Amino acid sequence: LERLKEAYSVKSRLNQSQREELALIEQAYDNPHEALSRVKRHLLTHRAFKEVGIEFMDLYSHLIPVFDVEPLEKITDAYLDQYLWYEADKRKLFPNWIKPGDSEPPPLLVYKWCQGINNLQDIWDTSRGQCVVLLETKLEKVAEKVDLTLLNRLLRLIVDHNLADYMTTKNNVVLSYKDMSHTNSYGLLRGLQFSSFIFQYYGLVLDLLLLGLTRASELAGAPSAPNQFLTFKDVETEIRHPVRLYCRYIDKIFMIFRFSEEEARDLIQRYLTENPDPNNENIVGYNNKKCWPRDCRMRLMKHDVNLGRAAFWEMKNRLPRSLTTLEWDNSFVSVYSRDNPNLLFNMAGFEARILPKCRAFNDEFTSRDGVWKLQNEGTKEITAQAFIKVDDEGMKKFENRVRQILMASGSTTFTKIA
Repeated sequence: LERLKEAYSVKSRLNQSQREELALIEQAYDNPHEALSRVKRHLLTHRAFKEVGIEFMDLYSHLIPVFDVEPLEKITDAYLDQYLWYEADKRKLFPNWIKPGDSEPPPLLVYKWCQGINNLQDIWDTSRGQCVVLLETKLEKVAEKVDLTLLNRLLRLIVDHNLADYMTTKNNVVLSYKDMSHTNSYGLLRGLQFSSFIFQYYGLVLDLLLLGLTRASELAGAPSAPNQFLTFKDVETEIRHPVRLYCRYIDKIFMIFRFSEEEARDLIQRYLTENPDPNNENIVGYNNKKCWPRDCRMRLMKHDVNLGRAAFWEMKNRLPRSLTTLEWDNSFVSVYSRDNPNLLFNMAGFEARILPKCRAFNDEFTSRDGVWKLQNEGTKEITAQAFIKVDDEGMKKFENRVRQILMASGSTTFTKIA
């Protein structure tokens, strides 16, 4: 109830439906028992829902559909959402790699990720031709491709069948926009109170497809003693498999692979057998980070480019097209090797470049703004530096937010805007 009421703390003018919702919230405060029994009754028996209206919120760079759900149903959904997350947290349903989480706000997540990479076993050693590959990509159209029958089966694994039915039928409603209506029989509605839970749970299934069950359980740790984010039980478990770290921020995924020379050669061989490249055209169209000076970007050496494409190809093949897919244009694969001293990535609105101390020239290793020193936990030695800058998209978001405030404020006083 607090969460539903929060949305109205700043609004002065309300429409009919919003007034009705506030009245229902107040009523639920006054008669909690009655409200609770109604919620339970609805969860068990309610399977035909009122139509859901859509409006579009303009963020200047894109539009976001805002769903207008019947107030009475919204309270039931909000209760279910609270219950699902409470139970999931108590029973440790979600492993440590699923983000965003309460343990770190986005900037801290970027810092932890840099530290996590830096603290892997012998991560910067390239003496025997070892390579590190950082795959940063996006799971395309996950919500749009959710099949409700499959979702129902998956939900029944963790919740009571009545709740699973309620959650899937709630997505199968009539959507209305102006004078048009459409029955949503395929795909997840992201505007429902509990859709964040469904998305993260469905995402967990995709994580397991990408990682494989054995590696996923090694990353997550034992149920009685789950691993902290980016840590392993012991070094032996960590180096057993090329996938060293994994993180999924809603639909963006970040993976760190560490290949020995033989493993890299095998993977490239497999990739080139299926996708021959006689004219060395793989270098063309290989995404790079243009925001850094040329000497700091990834150097497009034939071996590294092939390894980057091969790692991407391997991961893409693990996902069925009917669930989701990875697009090369929306991905970036950074390779750290003998020829490439930098590891580049973009996470949560920040562009980051990690440069290990063993590969830096003396003048490069200096302390200044926008540079993090990364310390090795074991030796307490500063072994790498991370250079950080806000990415273009983050700047655009900020500019568009300011535009929005100015457009909405009209001729109000400054305090109202601030």
